[in-house]
Amino acid sequence: MNPEVAKALDTLKRGGVVAFPTDTVWGLLALPNSARAVAKIYRLKGRPKDKPLQLLVAGLDKAREIAEVDERFFTLAERYWPGPLTIVAPARRPYPLVGAVEKVGLREPANETLKELIRAAGGVLAATSLNQSGKPPVKSYAEALAFGADYVFPGEVRGDVASSVVDLVTGEVLREGAIPKEELFKYL
Repeated sequence: MNPEVAKALDTLKRGGVVAFPTDTVWGLLALPNSARAVAKIYRLKGRPKDKPLQLLVAGLDKAREIAEVDERFFTLAERYWPGPLTIVAPARRPYPLVGAVEKVGLREPANETLKELIRAAGGVLAATSLNQSGKPPVKSYAEALAFGADYVFPGEVRGDVASSVVDLVTGEVLREGAIPKEELFKYL
């Protein structure tokens, strides 16, 4: 195992929060069943409690365990995963601490090191962008160090636009990010 991944995993297992340079923007990561870590993410970001965190998954099999997936989900995942698309679907396995009770946002990132960490952590991590709620995402390692995470994974982000978010429950594009909303509408 990558030594930095081992340090990040140890931090997560101790109830800590990890800042990570994902394939889209810097992110904050926690184990989704760690009340302490999830609360810290909300506190660090100043994020409203009614705004759920997304779940990063290690592939479609893990997504199937967590959400009710239909043909639209499979089509979107085949086209855009791993990559910058968060798909919101009805929750099969709720993670109440992250606000994902009736529905859940899932994404499989393209960053291979991040995927190694997700797999090592059991196949799923709670995640959100590294920023103050409503502000632009952190862009550099130096900014990430100053944010207050328990461990900051060394590196820089490869992108600078957050993931797009589609809600298969409502049929809406909730956020236009790396994938234009016009491209996503044809799948809804």
